[in-house]
Amino acid sequence: MDRPFFTVRYSRYAVVLIAILAISALLDTLCWHHTIHRLEATAQTAITTARENGWSVHATPFHRGGWPFGAWVELDHLDATHPTFSDAPYDAGWAGEHLRLGGSWASLLHAGLLVSLKGHQAARLVLNDRILTVLTSGVQIRFRSPEDLRFSASQLQLAFSGRWPDRHIFAKNLSGRLIRSPEAPAGATRLGVEAKAAKLSGFPLPYGTSTDLHQTHLALALTASGSSTDRSFLDPASYERLLLQDASASPASTDSHITLSGSITLPNQTGTLTLTLIHWQELATRLLDHPEIESHLAPDFQAALRKALEKVSTSQHGSGHPLSVALPVTNGQILPDTQAISALFSGKFSPP
Repeated sequence: MDRPFFTVRYSRYAVVLIAILAISALLDTLCWHHTIHRLEATAQTAITTARENGWSVHATPFHRGGWPFGAWVELDHLDATHPTFSDAPYDAGWAGEHLRLGGSWASLLHAGLLVSLKGHQAARLVLNDRILTVLTSGVQIRFRSPEDLRFSASQLQLAFSGRWPDRHIFAKNLSGRLIRSPEAPAGATRLGVEAKAAKLSGFPLPYGTSTDLHQTHLALALTASGSSTDRSFLDPASYERLLLQDASASPASTDSHITLSGSITLPNQTGTLTLTLIHWQELATRLLDHPEIESHLAPDFQAALRKALEKVSTSQHGSGHPLSVALPVTNGQILPDTQAISALFSGKFSPP
């Protein structure tokens, strides 16, 4: 007895569907093997290059995963240390609980090479007896190219010690971009950084005080020195100038906004920065109400600041008038000219 027509047609569709699924599975498997091989080669090349540059690297064996929805290789633990020597005068180290290279097919197609740092991650840099410690988790790094990477972290903790005053800064929802140009000629940008964070807690202020910031943004460029191509990116001698394009933030619980820009020559760390304050009156009021800071301000500057606040309080438009101040930098120290700032407030400053 012949089968009904719809049964025959259904059987044909089933055969076609099975063939499509089989071909898709085969192609997915072949692509997975190819991608895994490429990821393992990339990881091994990175480890070999690090060792050639003076790093001691210890890692667990690679684990493969991701099929059929992606491809990745994983390390359960990785330790890397770099002792100081003449060509690279810094000590550095990194210890990570879990590292994944790769991801889903969608992320690999969209982001290029994806690195995920899961679990606790710790890094330390020691340079000229200054110690920077970084603790973080939930970090993702996307390599658009070897010279262009994007990064994001749900939280980040920075600790400064050694010749630096002890400080702890906490960042939430951090993201940014790092651009490297190892062969940049002298005077051209060798390293560029752009970063933003939803909140910074414990940001250091003068005289041992600190504050919380939100809507923070940083954009800077480091230009190459004449001998930069032979030096590490962590070597200060490889840079000629620091161009601070934008360092801005808003102190928590205020409508004020602070922007810092300018340039500093390296390695003597001398130059000029420009500080711009929007809705500065609220900041000035808090400055005068903070005994730890007020006690370090010159009496004539305090008087000029109070006089400026009185002028603004009697003006209908003064509250929106921004204030810009030049800040000389000498040997890495910001030395504001209090006499010039006092004159700005008491004489040249006049709300519109």
